[in-house]
Amino acid sequence: MKFPIGIQTFEKIIEGGYVYVDKTDLVYKLVSSGEYYFLSRPRRFGKSLLTTTLESYFLGQKELFKGLAIDSLEKDWIEYPVFHLDFSGETYNSPEYLNARLNYYFSQWKSKYGEVDSENGFGNGFLELIQRAYEKTGKKVVILVDEYDKPLTDTIGNTEIQDVNRSILQGLYGVFKNADRYIKFTFLTGVTRYGKLGIFSAANNLNDISKDDNYSAICGISERELHKYFDGEVESFANKKGVSKDEIYESLKKKYDGYHFSEESEDIYNPFSLLNSMSKQKFDNYWFATGTPTYLAKILSKSDINIPDFENELMATEEMIAAFGNGETNTIAAFYQSGYLTIKDYRDGCYALGFPNEEVSEGLTRMLVPNYVASVTSDKKDLDLVKLRQLVMKDDVDAFMTQIQLIMSQIPFESNEVKLIEANFRNMLYLMIRSTGHKVSVEHPVLGGRIDVFFETNKYAYIIECKRDESAETALSQIDEKRYAKKISAPEKAVVKIGANFSTKERNLTEWKMA
Repeated sequence: MKFPIGIQTFEKIIEGGYVYVDKTDLVYKLVSSGEYYFLSRPRRFGKSLLTTTLESYFLGQKELFKGLAIDSLEKDWIEYPVFHLDFSGETYNSPEYLNARLNYYFSQWKSKYGEVDSENGFGNGFLELIQRAYEKTGKKVVILVDEYDKPLTDTIGNTEIQDVNRSILQGLYGVFKNADRYIKFTFLTGVTRYGKLGIFSAANNLNDISKDDNYSAICGISERELHKYFDGEVESFANKKGVSKDEIYESLKKKYDGYHFSEESEDIYNPFSLLNSMSKQKFDNYWFATGTPTYLAKILSKSDINIPDFENELMATEEMIAAFGNGETNTIAAFYQSGYLTIKDYRDGCYALGFPNEEVSEGLTRMLVPNYVASVTSDKKDLDLVKLRQLVMKDDVDAFMTQIQLIMSQIPFESNEVKLIEANFRNMLYLMIRSTGHKVSVEHPVLGGRIDVFFETNKYAYIIECKRDESAETALSQIDEKRYAKKISAPEKAVVKIGANFSTKERNLTEWKMA
């Protein structure tokens, strides 16, 4: 079997003989049911493949769809003029990059449909090109925009450049309303809904199908599709590992499944990680290896959100996960729409959010720590975490607490608000211990109280009580007073009690005591 890893073009997948998980029944339903759509999905979830599938369909490339579901549904196969904008593959940290990308597309369109006066801006030029394409072909046009929001997401934290990029995009997307009479179909993909662009206004009537049950599986791979298309590969994987096929299915599910994009969504696997795992016959954090967006660390540093809540359930309303604006006003939406949280349940008008799978829960904690630490080189950050992992595995308490202190000294606590300082400290302590590969429980409930931090290694159960601007002795005394050691469930393991103090003035651990 040929796996289409890194290949995001429908035509290339079909002509190259790569395995294609047939979504064309949903494509047909989409184009038959409306004209203006928006779909939000995390990165590397198949948005580009879906967009190029739509492109091939509207170009009337019937031969590519032979044997697929849409082959028996579509009868006409009409070719339409298609304007396909793809903003992926570039970093838009300067308006020059956005201008260059648009000029690239405009030069292609002008050579096909005729010159336009570019002095009037991209918006007016785009409108004129759409009109000319309609007049030249006699067919309404199709507009496909992949990663429509990337020029804005790339500039989170840089308001000046983001505003310039937004102004350029406003002119471009503003065309949809004025060119409605010439448009057959419009489809945009992205990560979030940005305001002040006009495309989500009532006038443009864009149908957001991001949380529509009917299209929950339009990207990614469902449980049913995994068994239908990849059963033989799973069996080969099992033979290599010397385990049963059911065991491989269970491991794949724990590692890569668990995404839900609507209230009644099927379980969806991360397609990038799933395909890589089966191709290499190895379990690894493939999605994370492609990079965690740095803006998440920026957003988190300005929020008092409790990351340990991601392990269980974080309640959110529809509005809280709909959009994150300029990226700094809604932390929950940023993590949900980036794929680091998913819908676990829906009840009483609210969404219960949490980590979708092990890849995300393990990977996020390992990746966020280096992104928090801004004052040292990337290699140094990684080595610091490797050393911490080694020290925890050795159960060398004084050494690993010293290492935590060292890493935390490199973190720029930018806010002076005590609430945010405490939140950053709590999150960093959790992330650092979680990055060592151990499950960590923060505010761990026991009879008569809550343990600040609780985790277990092979030999020991650790109870860490933290105080702010007090003393390690006070923290240690609280562990004994509340008899936490007798209330935890850790059979056959010795209990290690650690009292620690965090100084808001020094922005670091200042002392700890062990018993």
